[in-house]
Amino acid sequence: MVKGMDSPLMSNFLMKFLLNMTLIVLTIFACFVENIYLAIRPPESGKTASLTIRARQVFTFDQKKALSSKRIQALSQFVPVFTYVPERVSASKKKMQFLTKELLAYQARKRNRVDELALIINSEFGVDVSAKTLSRVLKYRDLRKLLKGILTVEESILQNKILDDPKNLKAKNTIEIQDPALASPAVTAVDELTSLQKARLTLLQKVQELFWQVDESILNPVLKISQTTLMPNLIYDQKENDRRLEEIHRQYPTETLTFDAGEILVPFRKVFSEENVLLLRAYQQQQVKKIYRNAPWVVFSVLFMVVFYNLFLSKVLTSGSHKAPPQRPLISLLILCVVVIKGCLLFTPLPIYFIPFAFLPLMVISLNHGKLTAIGTALVGAILVSLFAGPQYTIVLYLIFSGLAATLVSAKIQKRWQIILPSLIVGLVNALSVIALSLDWQAVFPAASNLLNLGALLQTESFNAGLMERIGWAFAGGLAAGPLALLLLPLLEISWDTASTFKLNRYTDLQHPLLKKLQQNAPGTYQHSMTVAHLAQVVGEAIGANSLLLRIGAYYHDIGKMEVPKNFIENQFNSPNPHDLLDPWESTELIINHVKSGIKIAMTAGLPRAVVDLIVQHHGTQLMEYFFNLATKEQPRETLDELDFRYPGPKPQTAEAAILMIVDSAEAASRTMQDPTRLKLAKMVQLIVGKRIADGQFSQCDLTTRDIAKIVRALVDALEVSFHTRIRYPWQEKVSSQRRSSWSFRIGGKDKPPPSRRSFKM
Repeated sequence: MVKGMDSPLMSNFLMKFLLNMTLIVLTIFACFVENIYLAIRPPESGKTASLTIRARQVFTFDQKKALSSKRIQALSQFVPVFTYVPERVSASKKKMQFLTKELLAYQARKRNRVDELALIINSEFGVDVSAKTLSRVLKYRDLRKLLKGILTVEESILQNKILDDPKNLKAKNTIEIQDPALASPAVTAVDELTSLQKARLTLLQKVQELFWQVDESILNPVLKISQTTLMPNLIYDQKENDRRLEEIHRQYPTETLTFDAGEILVPFRKVFSEENVLLLRAYQQQQVKKIYRNAPWVVFSVLFMVVFYNLFLSKVLTSGSHKAPPQRPLISLLILCVVVIKGCLLFTPLPIYFIPFAFLPLMVISLNHGKLTAIGTALVGAILVSLFAGPQYTIVLYLIFSGLAATLVSAKIQKRWQIILPSLIVGLVNALSVIALSLDWQAVFPAASNLLNLGALLQTESFNAGLMERIGWAFAGGLAAGPLALLLLPLLEISWDTASTFKLNRYTDLQHPLLKKLQQNAPGTYQHSMTVAHLAQVVGEAIGANSLLLRIGAYYHDIGKMEVPKNFIENQFNSPNPHDLLDPWESTELIINHVKSGIKIAMTAGLPRAVVDLIVQHHGTQLMEYFFNLATKEQPRETLDELDFRYPGPKPQTAEAAILMIVDSAEAASRTMQDPTRLKLAKMVQLIVGKRIADGQFSQCDLTTRDIAKIVRALVDALEVSFHTRIRYPWQEKVSSQRRSSWSFRIGGKDKPPPSRRSFKM
């Protein structure tokens, strides 16, 4: 144990050290967990993958030597699939019947409208027959007999299995026919099939043999048209055949596979095939060769980023303030980020671009740690995550862009549903990042030179299906970040007694039991708190402070006064003042006790730590000048210990605590003013602020002179609205002239009563 270090400080140091070591060990383990898994449980065909295995670096695997022979054998044994469509038989017959009906109808009319018939034949059958030829056909007296004979021959031909193009039957002996009338597919020899060309030739030959006596000038045009009515009744099932061929290609690939960093080699819960085993063995051999080169720089990178983050929180962020952000919750948040994202990568088959990394800065913002803290946390988190997600600059930049976008658009989140818009924007930024980092810009720019030719741009190889899929997953990852942040926030709130914006909103309800009790026990203090809440929120919005926290802090900052409300003038209502019977030291102790009581009440009621801090800090270490001056009348100033008359502090550590200190004093002082004007209010506020600056009350918070000027201006504006002048009625003038004059003013945040009566407001 370090000498001179007290137990709480030592405990805090040990906790931070433990958290940092946990972050380091977890991140390093996350980088090599797949290698450890493959070493302990080598993949075997038929077993199930317990983890999703992803490539850590670019990995190439040549499968041709191992699988090409099996693939050739599988393709040679592949049986094409055809579907028998009986509707095609009916359609062929109907077309022939339609032809018969039209020809006989025009023959019966005996009118010279052959041109119209020629157009019908051309439109319906795609055959160009001259009007002269049709006239000759229509004059044939046995046309009905001829057409009926052709239909009979065609019906006999349609009983065969007719296919359109036999090109898919090369080197095949059998095919599989799926007939809706059969319960299971039938395997048929290729020799039993008829091509459409052969079927039409058969129709031609048989009809010519049957009607050999018919003149060719009549028979040939009719046959030419009739042949078009024949349609194939076997359809090549392109989808099913492609699926089966794709399965063969997938099972027995011959090309060299290239996997980018973070790309999936074998997904979670997949049953290992022979190809998966060969792939993972080759990958493991590559990793063993690189382990001694990669491990040192991974360890160094993790150590450096963790040390940097601690220095960033304790040194960089405190350059303008003496108060560092709470390191333990933030380091815990990084640990949670590593666990959640690595779990997502290990136990889901989701692509690397689906990582909902933006939940990290969203949680930092929701926990009221500020944009700068969120940016630093996002940058460190992006580098740590990229070490095990895919240590490539594209992955690092993608994560950084996602984190920065979430930080920039999430400042105004007050309610849970409002996280939808930041999630949408993060999703869009993710999608744009994928486009920017994945496109082959050398190919895109020529296509994009003509801005009107958007189709040509989208048809470039850069806009392939893989890119569009990555864009979709990236957008989905952004959308998932918000709900994930809402889901994980309670873990941090419970673990580290912190409060998110959503948790703070619970305490804005004026029906909260503490506020109702304050209203009942100390109504004057309650009214004071409500007014301070309004003023503090207005001032907080003026400088960009957390106005929600300010409003809630103002509601509860004086709850300690309800323990003994009569010790404070706003609750006395002209009743005797107990301080008239006490010495200055006793009165000081009673007044200070309202802060101590407030802390106790707040902790018992489970108020968020941020609200408790405002209760503690809203008086800082201010001197109670009134009692100190009374004490100097009883004994020499040199013998007095000024600390006995100061609040225990600490001084305001945040802008919110400083604003509450100023507004608390200004609200009380403004109530003592007669005929308040803007000038009087401005002088009063400037006096209050000036005294606290001179007393060093703002030395530990990050208020700038510009902030203070904005605070003064906003507070004066708000007070002027609150104390606007009204017309005085005659009876008020009469009562006012008869009323005994009295006065009081605020010193050290308290009202100083007239010397004759020790009444004041604290």
